[in-house]
Amino acid sequence: MSENVIDQIVSELRANGAQWYPEMGELRAVRTVGHTPKSDHYIYDLVINFENGNERLAVKLYRAGKGGHARTMAAAETAHLHSVWNQTRTEPLLGIPRPIGDFSALGAVVSEKLAGFPLQSLIMKAALLPGYAGLGVLQNAAAASGAWLCQFQKATARPAKPLDRDGLQADIEKLCNKCKSVGLDDMSVSKILSTVGSILNQSREPLMNSAVLNEFTPLSVAVLDRGVGFSDFARMQEDGSTYTDSATFLASVEVLEKYPFCNRSITTEVQERFLDAYGATEEEREILQVVKMKILLSMFAAGRTVPESALRKKVMWANVMKKFIQAVADRSTPKAA
Repeated sequence: MSENVIDQIVSELRANGAQWYPEMGELRAVRTVGHTPKSDHYIYDLVINFENGNERLAVKLYRAGKGGHARTMAAAETAHLHSVWNQTRTEPLLGIPRPIGDFSALGAVVSEKLAGFPLQSLIMKAALLPGYAGLGVLQNAAAASGAWLCQFQKATARPAKPLDRDGLQADIEKLCNKCKSVGLDDMSVSKILSTVGSILNQSREPLMNSAVLNEFTPLSVAVLDRGVGFSDFARMQEDGSTYTDSATFLASVEVLEKYPFCNRSITTEVQERFLDAYGATEEEREILQVVKMKILLSMFAAGRTVPESALRKKVMWANVMKKFIQAVADRSTPKAA
């Protein structure tokens, strides 16, 4: 079924692809050069051959069998991609794939391909190869990620809104109670709630809102020849808290410490480089600490999704995350004092 859809997209691009690249001359061929299966979609790599060069495209094709919402998901993501592309044209922001047409009726999103590799690959490389972390490649990529997100949020800024302190505190309390049921100890819960309460009580200023990507993690951030990029707009919201994406990034970096070979010095430096380039003030860093803790607790509470036959893996995940949350709570306490 997916091959038939790709054939339709290739046929459409052969017929009309030149309209997006008038400067490239005659369109000579459109080729599918590979594909990667994901849990709810496929990524197909296409090449368009023109008289004056080539262009690489990525086709995200949603699986038709996943709830029957392929067209709906493709339409939403296509709309987000076009919206972001239009909003950021006036800003000096690279690393957003150019949308190509609207293929949502076929359950697909078509855009230019970002030629890069995940930031998480750099972090793992620095953790596994002695001396690599000192070369500056990872540090520059972390800083580029912070600068990119800051520019993206400025380009998609919405009216400022006050922080919902009571709501955030209540959410974290609920998560702590849920985590207690799977092994988080009372002392860690007490430290977390004390730190969160202290930080939130000091926050008073309205906070900027912007578009929220909800997937801004080291695995989704692509390191390019020039800076970084991002291409997953499936879960984007047009208006939300600017802290969501930055805290998601920080939490996703910090949780990599659960791997024995990924030490704290690497994850700490990545977070610091990111925050410095992001331009976070001291107050913003404190609030980000709270939102990051909420995300980490959510990860712990959600558990690891594995088949019932793999119960041992679920128990191991819970034990690792419990110790990790306890360590994060211990490190956070002095900052709140």
